[in-house]
Amino acid sequence: MTAARLNNNTVHEIASITNSNLLVRMMEMGVLPGKKISLLKKAPFNGPMAFIIDGNILALRIEEADLIHLKAE
Repeated sequence: MTAARLNNNTVHEIASITNSNLLVRMMEMGVLPGKKISLLKKAPFNGPMAFIIDGNILALRIEEADLIHLKAE
């Protein structure tokens, strides 16, 4: 499962990030394996998504959120 499929009020652990040209940038923003991630808000019509990672709010496009793989629970 990826972060793009998260539902509100659920907390998951980041397992990995797909190797892409955004990998380093996402890691600089705190998207790291082992961190907890939860969905704060989702814009309608496949708009951006706001996540909470370590108390910080991070807005990502769905394509970017799809690069974040979560541990199965």
